[in-house]
Amino acid sequence: GNFVVTVNPLPVITPISSQTICSGQSTIAVTPSSNVNGTTYQWSSVTSANITGNTASGSGSIPSQTLSNSGTTAGTVTYSITPTANNCTGTPLSYTVTVNPIPQVTATPSTATICSGSVTNIQLTSNVNGATFAWTVNAPGSIAGASNGTGNNIQQILTSSSSNTQTVTYTITPSANNCNGTPITVSITVNPGVTLNFSSSPQTV
Repeated sequence: GNFVVTVNPLPVITPISSQTICSGQSTIAVTPSSNVNGTTYQWSSVTSANITGNTASGSGSIPSQTLSNSGTTAGTVTYSITPTANNCTGTPLSYTVTVNPIPQVTATPSTATICSGSVTNIQLTSNVNGATFAWTVNAPGSIAGASNGTGNNIQQILTSSSSNTQTVTYTITPSANNCNGTPITVSITVNPGVTLNFSSSPQTV
């Protein structure tokens, strides 16, 4: 007699692009697909240190998740998705979400007092390696030399045309891996210069 053997194909998951986000942001929901109609999916996730917010396991689509990184270096969540169709299990597919930390900025000094015509010297550092810094400045019209900029050090000659004490405020924003941190402010007090005025006329003695 004759008999029939049915050979079902193994489901193969369509490749899924990795994602990169900043700490506190949400991932894009992922809906797996394969070459076999009716495929079902089971998935699980594994995180590196300092990463929280992920769902450990589930079935079907992977929902959007808000992930946080409490460390100072990039962390990851790796998802492993297993396809099944007609009682045939395919090769699991992995894809990774990279979670970059939010940089913080420290200014040294955070406040300072200088004389008119002197140079500021504000050193900028961050908890995240490779962070960059940009600042905007708010200065009264009597102050010359204050300007917006970028870098690791704010060195500007501030000159006051006023006879009163003036304040210049720098607002500094850190950035690393396309993630912006919370801005901080640094206040510089500029004391006026001293001008000698002679009221007497030249004398001959």
